[in-house]
Amino acid sequence: MGDAVTKEQRDRVAILTIDKPKMNQLSAEVFETMRKQLDSIENDKTVLCVIITGAGEKAFSAGADLSSGFGDFSAVDFLKRGQDVWNKVEYFPKPVIAAINGHALGGGCELAMACHIRFMKKGARIGLTETNLGIMPGYGGSLRLPRLVGKARALEMMYLGRQCEADEALAIGLVDHISEGNVLDDALELANKIAKRPPLSIAAITRLCNISQNITPDMHLKIEREELGRLFTTKDMQEGMTSFFQKREPNFKGE
Repeated sequence: MGDAVTKEQRDRVAILTIDKPKMNQLSAEVFETMRKQLDSIENDKTVLCVIITGAGEKAFSAGADLSSGFGDFSAVDFLKRGQDVWNKVEYFPKPVIAAINGHALGGGCELAMACHIRFMKKGARIGLTETNLGIMPGYGGSLRLPRLVGKARALEMMYLGRQCEADEALAIGLVDHISEGNVLDDALELANKIAKRPPLSIAAITRLCNISQNITPDMHLKIEREELGRLFTTKDMQEGMTSFFQKREPNFKGE
């Protein structure tokens, strides 16, 4: 299972690449290797940001390979494995950027939506196309798409199994950036900027934004002030203040 999702590290950014035949389609192997790679990165202090992309130029991921069945799993258990891994992406403590290098359809779209920020290649298409096969989204698409584009638009897109071009995806909030050139390079540029920011601050912001939809506003504000209170005690806060007054670039160390 070692090569379904490859990992490359460039400075403080880890790049996870889905590398499977048939347009990087999803399988139990992809889910398991993605989970293992994320587990490794979570505890790796040298990695401060993650990019997820697909191999080749045609597809980020064209979704599940339904032609191969579900192996030793029932359909429900297979879907649960995918949901669990995509949830891990969404609630990952380090920023996760999708570099959508090609078509992101079905489960591929669902993975992209689980990422925190999305870059999309000009000319690629994205959408939840499951109704074209007589089924429905199963890896969190019906949960995340309405959050991003609104309930009515999400319902219409899912009902029709419609794919969006990059310009429309950007206009409706399904993606955040369009890449005219190399989408991975553009994602890396942002990832490297994030990696220079204070790691403890980035982790706290990511953590709070990840849970905000599941807690009350009062609880959100309580956690926010507690997180900020902890940051006031860090060396990075001292470095940030000192560098500001000395008019130099800060050197944050995650301490």
